[in-house]
Order: sequence, then structure tokens, then C-alpha cells
Amino acid sequence: MRRFRALLSSSFGSPDRSQYKDADASSETLLADQQPNEAHESEKEDVMSTDQKQQNGKILRIQIALGAWMVISFCCILYIVLSLTDTIDIRNGFPNPKDISKPASDMKVLLIIPTFTPHFPQVLAMLHSMACLITDISHINISIILSSTAELDALQTLLSSPLASPCTPTYLSYNTTHSAHLTYPPQLTLHNLYDILPPSIQNLTSPNDTSSLVAAYGKYKYQSVKKLAAAAYFEYDYGIWLDSEGLVVRPVEFREMVREWVSEPVIWTELQGEGSPRRNEWVVRINEGCARVLGRTMESFGTGVSFWQGYTWIIEKATVMDMVNSPSRFDPDTDFFTRLLNAKSDIFEVVMYKIHIAGRKREQSSNNSTLYTKYRVLDMQETLIDFGLEAAYKLIPPKFDIISERFPHLILASSLQDLLVQFVKEYKFFFMCFHSGYLSLIPREVLQSFMRKAPVAMTVSDASGLEKEVIPEGMGTWNMTYA
Repeated sequence: MRRFRALLSSSFGSPDRSQYKDADASSETLLADQQPNEAHESEKEDVMSTDQKQQNGKILRIQIALGAWMVISFCCILYIVLSLTDTIDIRNGFPNPKDISKPASDMKVLLIIPTFTPHFPQVLAMLHSMACLITDISHINISIILSSTAELDALQTLLSSPLASPCTPTYLSYNTTHSAHLTYPPQLTLHNLYDILPPSIQNLTSPNDTSSLVAAYGKYKYQSVKKLAAAAYFEYDYGIWLDSEGLVVRPVEFREMVREWVSEPVIWTELQGEGSPRRNEWVVRINEGCARVLGRTMESFGTGVSFWQGYTWIIEKATVMDMVNSPSRFDPDTDFFTRLLNAKSDIFEVVMYKIHIAGRKREQSSNNSTLYTKYRVLDMQETLIDFGLEAAYKLIPPKFDIISERFPHLILASSLQDLLVQFVKEYKFFFMCFHSGYLSLIPREVLQSFMRKAPVAMTVSDASGLEKEVIPEGMGTWNMTYA
């Protein structure tokens, strides 16, 4: 830089007098017809012309040097920006994010199911339905996450009980000869939560019983830690988070179902702005808390946006690790799980996962990778209306805040049933929140017709009424069809 300034100074400062002296020495003879003053003027013009050429040459060299310097500077800045981008992605676990899509037969799928003693009857019923109706169950790994060694031993005893009944060839009126000998899934493993926790959280509890975390941080954070610690710890391509109360309702190949969902995955949102009848302040706080753990703000997604929607909780290992390894700009020196426990609100792991995807999708919108760009982020209400289901949507009472939790209300619009089934297929609603109370709300023939045609693989809530009454009435006609 000093050389550059010196060059500018010598170029634009006063001319060197020695240049004029040399020029005078070269003009000793005048033309015979020139007057002395004319000769002197001619000599000055020659001297100035020579000096001007030299000065112009220097200016040209400076311009060339300056242009080269600007090009080099631009290249350096571009290199730094790209290097920083790569550094950020490497820090987050993705120097070059890639979609790891595989054929269904090669896909490694893991079911992650946290549970505890009061829910053992429900989780045993769900596991039994999986053994009977998941047609590729021998290829599906299932991890049950328990709070203590005592819970682990108790559940293991129940699973080993000789009193448990096998599937039989006609479980729920389906042809289940392929699984008639099974009682529970063969690839089932029980885990004490402590064994899969990161060291930062292990230091907060005891190896034999992690329930102290519930008292210290609340049940929702504890449940989120169970699911997220397992998602980060185990190896798989795609995982599914499930609660204890689920039930498989028809024969289904899970790897093919996951493959279908991953082909066009959707992250659902719902507007819960100020004054909206569906606004739930607790849900709002959870969204804000999850966003902050990730170093984001909900305002960046738009006013009143909520990521609560949807019950198809399919996760991707690469995405989970990116989320867990990403530092927060609000607290860059604190690890992910500690930030989660220290959040000022309750935390829902699936909300956090969706917020992460929506944020990273925008950040990588120009990236060729489909790890995030393959997702669509859609508003539930807007999409239902655009699909022609406004009349069905209006059957959900305004006081209910979460559309997907009240989705069975849409089934009441029997005249729109075919359109609703097409919506479920289009957006791959393979899991549904269905409480037993809907059995008295929806006419039996309407419900039977919908469940026969819609590709609902599982319920994710207590649906004991379906198991005892509605499914057997279908006489094995509930097939899994994606198109």
C-alpha cells in the first residue's frame, strides 16, 4: 500500500526539473526561419509532449495495476466467503449436504419409541400391531427408550411373558399368515436413557434412573431429550418418532411408506396470529423456545407462524446431526442438549426439527443438495382451502387450535370424501391423530368408507375403539394404496 501511494505521488506531483534540463540539451539547433521566441515555444511544446507521454504512461501503468489489484481483491473476497460458507457447513456436519435417498429394500429404518411404566399396556399393544401388520417388520429396527434400569427390566419381563398371544393368521380380520408366529417385533431393543445421553446431560443425572431430569426440567423437555438423544445416538437412514399410544391399522411395508413420504416431504405450518381463534399461547411459546435453541427467531418465518402441524414424524439421520451439531448465535459456546434443557419454555422435539428444516431450506435454496430443498413448507389451512376442502375445514370448531389434531372432523364432510382421500394421498398423511371420541362423532359407514380408501398406516393416539370395532368390520379390505 505504501508503494502504491508513492507511485501516485510521483505521478501526480510536480514534474522533475531534470527532465526539462535533458530536454533543453536535446534542442540546441533552431531552424533558420524561426524566431528565438518561436523556437523557445516549440522547444517547450516538445518538452511538455515528452513529459506528458511519460506521465500518461505512468498513469496507464497505475490503472493496470489498480485493475489487477481490484480483480485479485474480488477473488480473495470470494474465496473467503466460500471458505466461510464451507466452514459453517463443516461445523454443522455438512461440507456438501447430500440427499441419501435409497431404494426401499436398502433403506435402514429405525422406530424410536420412548415410554414409561404407566404406558406399558399401550406400548405392548402397539408393538403387537407392528409385529402383525408391518410386512417388512423383520427389517425394521425398533428402539424403546426407558427412564431407568428398573423400567427396562420390568418391560423386558412383560415382553418375555409366555402369556402374550401371537398374531394368529387373521389378526384384525386381515390375512396375517406371514406373521402368525410373531408376538412382538423381532428387531426390538430396550435402552436405558442414560446410556445414550451426551456427556453434558449424563452429568446431571444418575446411571440407574434419569427421572430426576423430569423434576428439574419438566416432562416435555424430558420427552424431547429421550427422542433427540436416541435420534443422534443410533445409526439409520430414516427414523420415525412414535409415542406409546400408536396402533398400526392395516398391512403396510414401512420402508416403502417412508420412501413414498421422502419423495415429496412437507413441513406443515399454521397461522396463529394475534386475535386468531386458533391461537394458543402455549404453542406460541414452544415455537419461540425451539427457535431460540436453534439460534433462530420465529419472526423470521412470518408473523404468527406455528410449526406444530402434522403427525407423520419421519426424520432423517443427516438432518438430525446437522441440527444437533449446529451452534446457536445466541449461545455459541453451549451444546445443543444443554440449550434445550435451559430453554425458558417447554420444548417439542418435532417442532424443533421442523423449524430447523424450514430455516435451513431458505439458507440452502441455491444449493444443489436436496437434503433441505426437497421439502415444501405449506400452510395447512391455506392448502386445504386451495384443494377445495374449505367446507370440510369449517367443520373443525374454531375453538380448536391445532388443525391436525382435529383432522378427523374433516371426515364428516361425506360429500367431499373422495377429495379428502386424494388430499391425504397427495400430501402423504400416513399417520393420524385419532381419539376414541371420534367413534361417536363420525357415522360408522362414513368412517369405514374413509379408512378403506385413505392410506392411513397408523394412529398416533389411543384408538382402542378402532381396534375393537371399526377395523374388524372392514373384513381385511383396508389396503395401503399410495396413488
